[in-house]
Amino acid sequence: MSGLFNTYFYGKAGQGDFTPDQMPKNRLELFFTAVKGQFGKLISLNLLYVVFCIPMIFWIALNAMVIMNQYVSDTGTVAEMNSFVNDGYLAMFIIGMIPCLTLAGLGSTGQMYVLRNWARDQHSFMMSDFKDSIKTNWKQGLLLGFINGLSLLILTVCWMFYGQLAQSNVLFLVPQALVVVLTVVWWMMNMLTYPMIVTYEMRFRDVVRNCALIAVARLPWSVLFLLLTFVLPIALVLLIPYVLCLVIVVLYYLIIGFSITGLIYASYATACFDKYLNPRIEGAKVRVGMRDSSMDALDEADEEEVRKEIESMK
Repeated sequence: MSGLFNTYFYGKAGQGDFTPDQMPKNRLELFFTAVKGQFGKLISLNLLYVVFCIPMIFWIALNAMVIMNQYVSDTGTVAEMNSFVNDGYLAMFIIGMIPCLTLAGLGSTGQMYVLRNWARDQHSFMMSDFKDSIKTNWKQGLLLGFINGLSLLILTVCWMFYGQLAQSNVLFLVPQALVVVLTVVWWMMNMLTYPMIVTYEMRFRDVVRNCALIAVARLPWSVLFLLLTFVLPIALVLLIPYVLCLVIVVLYYLIIGFSITGLIYASYATACFDKYLNPRIEGAKVRVGMRDSSMDALDEADEEEVRKEIESMK
């Protein structure tokens, strides 16, 4: 029985899944291959990461009950939701989220290392790699999680402050909008920061600088991939009654949602690193886990030769 659990959580080494000519041609193919091949382990990894999210889950659930009982009536009027903000309850909720996100950031360093390997079609001993990555990157993981929580607090305070000033002077809408844009850029950078932390040995400020440059350079794609992770929850909200929708979304993230989101980020980050970082690093490999592009040229030549032979037979 112990051997079964060890195999389930740690995995086992073996031969590669693909021959060179069968390897995925792009990151999209490799992503779906990873989901299909590692589906059970994605659930296990998600459950492991959820352990680090328990304080955040408890804090959100507690505040959700308070909101439902005190601030939202049967009609859910705007005035009542405004009182939720004006009473300072929203700011208190965000302050409580800071230590929760800090702890979640610690778990993200372990989760992302495993997902990074799967996004590159590399083997991972899930449990040991998870622990080793946390041991190696715990300082940067905690700092990044803390900044994530702090960014939400800054957004909340600035939105309320400039919103009140804008009631007398519309020019204050400019700094209000600027804070929103900067916060969105920071969370776009989050798609790259954890993969960069577990992949390269860099100072934290270098990680932030590189991720900012890449996120801005790939701005349309950064926005697309950030929105992509919210497609399923938004679709559920629009299509399913409120209570059932909430249950489904919660179960989705508790079972596999965090792993799927992380794998999307890992795949996107790996593609960005291949374009901007790895070609500049001596010895760094590009297109790891994907088919050599030169083989595609050979296949095209073979197809052309076959076509010519068929035409000559006519």
